[in-house]
Amino acid sequence: MTTTEDVLEIIKHLAAERETFTSDDIRPLLPPGVKPTSIPPAVSKARRDGIVEEVDRVKSTIPERKGSLVPVLRRGGSHLALVQTAPTTSGAPTATSGLSELADEVVDLKDYLNATGYVCGVEEIATFLLLLAGRTWVILAGPSGTGKSSLVRRITQALAAQFHDIQVKPNWVSSEDSLGYYSEVSRTFVPGVALTALLAAQDDLEALHFLRFDEMNLASPEYYLAEVLSAGESWRLNESGHAESDVIQLPPAPLGTPLPEVRIRDNVFFIGTVNVDETTRTLSPKVLDRSAVFDLHHVDLFATPSSQASIEEPAIPRLGRVRGLLTDRPRSLAALNPSDGEVETVAQLLSTLGEVGSALGGPVGYRQRDALLTMLTLGSRHGLTDVLSPDTILDIGLRSCVMPKWQGSTPSSHAALRRGLAILLEVEVPDDASIATLQSQASVSRFPRSCEKLLAMIQQFAALGYFSAW
Repeated sequence: MTTTEDVLEIIKHLAAERETFTSDDIRPLLPPGVKPTSIPPAVSKARRDGIVEEVDRVKSTIPERKGSLVPVLRRGGSHLALVQTAPTTSGAPTATSGLSELADEVVDLKDYLNATGYVCGVEEIATFLLLLAGRTWVILAGPSGTGKSSLVRRITQALAAQFHDIQVKPNWVSSEDSLGYYSEVSRTFVPGVALTALLAAQDDLEALHFLRFDEMNLASPEYYLAEVLSAGESWRLNESGHAESDVIQLPPAPLGTPLPEVRIRDNVFFIGTVNVDETTRTLSPKVLDRSAVFDLHHVDLFATPSSQASIEEPAIPRLGRVRGLLTDRPRSLAALNPSDGEVETVAQLLSTLGEVGSALGGPVGYRQRDALLTMLTLGSRHGLTDVLSPDTILDIGLRSCVMPKWQGSTPSSHAALRRGLAILLEVEVPDDASIATLQSQASVSRFPRSCEKLLAMIQQFAALGYFSAW
């Protein structure tokens, strides 16, 4: 057994016994000969494997590490985490078993990506798959170099899907740049790169087609994708039983010019990658309303690919259940058919945040309600709740589909931010409550990911006088 595996066993037992713990709690339990330097890589592996989730960072209590930040960990609320930390009669943790077929495939997909050189965790994979199934657009956000573009390409390869790489240019100002234009020279309509990809998906309905708009906010998406965004608002079933959007309006051409008729088909997945810096544009509410924002801001510096990654090509796992999730894309609540309990859970949660959202420039509407309902229902229907508990799915939905529009720079908006935090913590938040106190409460709340985002915005307001979800 390697030193990392020794520490991993300690983490499993701590996760089974305690509500939360830090890496400082692991130190006294290290066996002889195992150095504390083995703790960070073991914690990283435990997080990637879904054994624990990191819910906060606090200052170390060890004198020689005074001032340094250490992670606060807790066992995930999923069945996957429960299985991995449950003791057997011999006292050792059990192997991963008793999971849904989809949960097993998510773990296999994580292992496959690791073997190809892309290291990530089961929560990241499960979240990305759920957002793809539940939303027309998924926006991958985070600093440059966090693997946003690679994630799309690697999952496309694993699913044997079609990958369309669309490089957004800063000078794109209209749909002619993405959908095409009428050429006065050839007297024909010349399809653009996005239209070409959509036509390919329309002619190949059996395959999944991933359209990645790389650096999509180098230009304003509501300009070069306005017609695509609008067409994706209305869906119907065609004579073959496939869901399709309204016809996408193409750029103008002289009367009589042959134009292709293209719709968004149910096998199309729109994914955009964004960076936020001085070279990029702010995403408009029109775009954010139709999207789920997946923030890949956590960088695991201890994560390394499998030693076999550069030696041999790993076998692609069987991903039938994953494909089943991605092809189950209900376009209405009638098609989704959520349970009464799921509707009540989502409605109650969002109704408590309605006033907060309005004060922060991101009111809660039907799109947000339907997004969370779709994610919760699909997660339950396909057994993804073995990896992401229902509360975790709601937490991800709040952070991805409700909060991205929230921003402010006034005392009243700051007060609304704190009201939102109080709602999610389910406690009163006094005006003089310290960030450290709020962080400790967030670490044991139902929605630690959303609370983390709210706390980051509160700290941003204190430092800069304004805040945003970006």
